[in-house]
Amino acid sequence: MHQATHISYGEGKVNIVLDTSSQMEVAAPDFRFGDYSEVVTSCFTQKELDRISQGESADLTFSFVMSDDIDDAVLKNHLYDAVSESEKTLGMLHEGVFISVSANKSFDDGQMVPVVNLQDEVDIQMDIPLYLVKEDRDYFFLTHNMGENILFTDASPDADVLTIETDVIGDGVLLYQDSYESKIDKSQKGFNINVQHIFVVGAVVLIALWFVVDHMHRNSK
Repeated sequence: MHQATHISYGEGKVNIVLDTSSQMEVAAPDFRFGDYSEVVTSCFTQKELDRISQGESADLTFSFVMSDDIDDAVLKNHLYDAVSESEKTLGMLHEGVFISVSANKSFDDGQMVPVVNLQDEVDIQMDIPLYLVKEDRDYFFLTHNMGENILFTDASPDADVLTIETDVIGDGVLLYQDSYESKIDKSQKGFNINVQHIFVVGAVVLIALWFVVDHMHRNSK
């Protein structure tokens, strides 16, 4: 699939192209960014942004290729080792699909420059392949960059979409886990209010209010 988005920046513009393909029988999922303007400022240097702002045009091309295997044996071993290590704290993780991710930027001169590390984090959203979608299932994306394994959790849990906040562009693997396999006590997550804390805070507020009223009363005499 080929998607193109045009973003104005000053007097110039940036053409953002997302190419998605699949090396499996299953069709490639859709990819998109949460904020395309943030992608522009994260992928280009300030000097390059100045060129665009002054009227030049630039291109950003992202390629997402889904497969059931990965050719790079070294990378595969790094990812498998990272999965084993993560399972010690998270619980059982299952391999979904491999995603090969690459990006390039260019100006009118046609010279392509690879984009690997971004200036700031951006939201990348990926539709989960339908055959992997299941109720009460969590999804992760694992990648390896500059000698470091990075496991991304879903920034906005949804049954059909994985959203990650990242400043890294690189190959990785989509992982999934059913709720009963997790070692994380999800009942402890969220915003919990302790009733005793409410009473303590309330008492402090009342005492402070009493002092204010008493002080005003004394000054009025």
